[in-house]
Amino acid sequence: MILFGWGYRTVKNYGPVRKIQCNKCSNETSWLLQKLTTWFTLFFIPVIPYKRDYLLVCPVCRCCLELVKEEVDELKSIIQDAKFFESEEAVRHMNNIVTEAGGIIRTETQLKFLRDVQEFQREREEKNKV
Repeated sequence: MILFGWGYRTVKNYGPVRKIQCNKCSNETSWLLQKLTTWFTLFFIPVIPYKRDYLLVCPVCRCCLELVKEEVDELKSIIQDAKFFESEEAVRHMNNIVTEAGGIIRTETQLKFLRDVQEFQREREEKNKV
């Protein structure tokens, strides 16, 4: 008697991508890049992967955005290259990838405002130290 089945899933977590505001829970957190693999099983042992989904997952409510393989490859290379985060062009590129997948990203004006507020707070702290 041979027992076979399908639907066994494994999750590979690549790590946090960037802060995104969730459409479902409205929290702004660092979303996780994950690969979800569904397996064909033989005697309850995963043998052959037959489906792979690439997801951006909200860590609060587990809401997901599905990505295509090319977008995942770009995001993985961005995650691995820490220097890439230093340039504004890189941030815009990552925002475009996430926006196309359906995520809400802050506008350039909002980001500039937040940077200005942070800079103002740093200057204020420096003045208070003196």
